[in-house]
Amino acid sequence: MSKKKRIYKNPVCAIAWLDATYTFKKKFSKELAHAQVTTGFVIEANDEYTNIATNVNYNLKTGELWPVDGFIIPKGAQLEFRKIVDLNDEKGKWKK
Repeated sequence: MSKKKRIYKNPVCAIAWLDATYTFKKKFSKELAHAQVTTGFVIEANDEYTNIATNVNYNLKTGELWPVDGFIIPKGAQLEFRKIVDLNDEKGKWKK
């Protein structure tokens, strides 16, 4: 079992990025891969990559969140980065 990591103050963001191009044909198409959009909680962002959790566990009693899975997206593949909301501001508060 992995250690729980509190990510309550981490922003909810959307990242548009280019994935790898692949084919089963002998020649590559001249068209680039289609852009992907991943939305989730930012776990870590630095000059090399952004680690974004797409699914998290939530403890109703303590308010703790911790990542279950996600993506590590290299900075060179990122097209656009948008902050949606901080979970702990008025717009991002959990409704009971």
